[in-house]
Amino acid sequence: MRVSKLRSSFAVWLATGIITAGISVLIHHRLYYRTIPNRLLANVKAGFANRGTIENSWIAMYPTTIETPGQHHVRFYTGGLTIRHHHTRQQFEFAVQPDGHLWRLHQLHLVEN
Repeated sequence: MRVSKLRSSFAVWLATGIITAGISVLIHHRLYYRTIPNRLLANVKAGFANRGTIENSWIAMYPTTIETPGQHHVRFYTGGLTIRHHHTRQQFEFAVQPDGHLWRLHQLHLVEN
């Protein structure tokens, strides 16, 4: 009788441990992948801070992967920002790699106000 109680108690603890570990991994994964793009956007914005006031900015929350001609897979996050300097407004789009390297930068518009 005592052995069956120990087995059922062990099974409950084992199931609780597995469920707790699974939930912990899920929460870590969600938090980790949401903080990477926000840190990358903050770094890009810091690089543009001397060009004027940043009005708007955005970054994709999930990376894009492309294959370069040398058969290398490049993973990057795309985004954009708008900068106001005196009476002009500039819009840029960018692609930044997860390590923080600015991969592409392209000016979209220059609008005079």
